[in-house]
Amino acid sequence: MTDSFWIRADHLWSDREGRFTPGLLRIEGGRITARAEAPDTPPAGARVIDMGRRYVLPGLINTHVHLEFSASAKPLDEFYAENDEERLMRAMGNAHRMLLSGVTTIRDCGSSWSMLALARRPDLAPVPLPTILCSGPPMTVPAGHLHFMHGIVESDAEILAHIDRIEADGGRSVKVMASGGAMTPGSDPVQTVFSQDKLDLIASEARRRKLPSVSHVLSTESIKRSAQAHMDSLEHCAFYERDADGMMVRRYDPDIAAVVRDSGSAMMANLSTATRTLDAVRSRGSATVQEAHALRQFDVMVENFGRFVTLGVPMVCGNDAGVRDTPFEDTWMEISWLQRGGLSAVQSIRAATSQAAKTLLIDQEVGQLEASLSADLIALETNPLDDSEAFREVVFVMKAGKVIADRI
Repeated sequence: MTDSFWIRADHLWSDREGRFTPGLLRIEGGRITARAEAPDTPPAGARVIDMGRRYVLPGLINTHVHLEFSASAKPLDEFYAENDEERLMRAMGNAHRMLLSGVTTIRDCGSSWSMLALARRPDLAPVPLPTILCSGPPMTVPAGHLHFMHGIVESDAEILAHIDRIEADGGRSVKVMASGGAMTPGSDPVQTVFSQDKLDLIASEARRRKLPSVSHVLSTESIKRSAQAHMDSLEHCAFYERDADGMMVRRYDPDIAAVVRDSGSAMMANLSTATRTLDAVRSRGSATVQEAHALRQFDVMVENFGRFVTLGVPMVCGNDAGVRDTPFEDTWMEISWLQRGGLSAVQSIRAATSQAAKTLLIDQEVGQLEASLSADLIALETNPLDDSEAFREVVFVMKAGKVIADRI
């Protein structure tokens, strides 16, 4: 394909208007250099890719994945069994599959130090990759969530040294595990493990370096502290506590939710994570005590998400791809669940495009089909304003002006 060409479509997404309009995009050097509305036509002799009646949108952005994980029933066992080189090869394959599914930008929200090589030198990969924003090893405490990725910090000096290394090694995001996590043996999701002053330091240092900050928050107190630190995004917001029987339950706190609303932080809810497992339980028609509890808590999670939506908290699309039973091709499912949880179709598209780009501090690079931005775009057969599962069938993928997949 030549370096300069036009894309024409009957349905071209306009983020500002929240609708599709007939139009044209001029692509030069991997970027969009002009947008024109119909009935304008390309110059005589220009190369044109005609999308016809298909729906053309910016490439999707998934703000929370774990490329080194396998998305199997036991991803942690496989992580432990593989060395750095094997994990890096797995990560490349996972990222490539995401690109083929229409995700042109991803943030890896927790990985080994060696993964940063993929962020530094994507040109060396044997297959096309999306843009990868790596957080590297998330900051955690001794024996804390994902401590085996070697991001343990305890003092202010260690926090600053960690962020120094992330930046020097090509990382483009700063992540902290403000609470424990269920995936890590011995880590308790209801525990808040970083003090307010440590979270304030992490968030302010990320802002100083113009890196997006992201905080893993499962416990109720961790949500409050991370919001008060003004993290760019809060992951999960589970409000986990334990009931009298020791079971983890979600207890929504409206006062803390208001702190989130006032903080300016965005939220990543990963509503679709491991839903295949829950669907299997539902279809079976019977459930163990633990499974029945998980089904109830899932419903509470979706209900709580709707409450955050009502408050006006900005939402971004992320599905924790790579963790248990959460494939890398399933960003479409998260978009669908965002709508089931309370977002409008327009809001869900923005959560996976323009709002995600804003939260990741890359809205001057990607997220819309406008002049000066990267020519990252996809095409669908059906209208995503009418069909919440439209992103399941992406028929065309372009990354920086290069056609990656063409199933038209």
